Amino acid sequence: MAFNIRNFATIRICVSNVQNSRDWYKSFFGIEPIEDLENFASFRIGNTLFDISLADQKSPLSTGGSVGYWLVDNLENAIAKAKSLDGQVYRGPLRVDEVKRTIVQIKDPYGNVFGLEADL
Repeated sequence: MAFNIRNFATIRICVSNVQNSRDWYKSFFGIEPIEDLENFASFRIGNTLFDISLADQKSPLSTGGSVGYWLVDNLENAIAKAKSLDGQVYRGPLRVDEVKRTIVQIKDPYGNVFGLEADL
């Protein structure tokens, strides 16, 4: 029963309005989605898919739960861009000396939280 765990393949957020969220992340990431439907959108970031899905009874809307962190080359610029798009710093920035990184959590205008991290 051995197996190997690799990197994240997909990170998915659930939202009440896919188009508004898609437009926000399109502006934040600076790229077009690879799939763009009325109730679903998907972006490819490196080897990971970032999916935006319409919320239903099995995917409640909340800021709690697990948070995925994107590695960025300039944390200050990424935070500034999120703020310019009406995102807000939810937690941090925090210096994590053990892994030589600074991390921050961003809340998008629709209540979803994602993380950003950069080398010290």
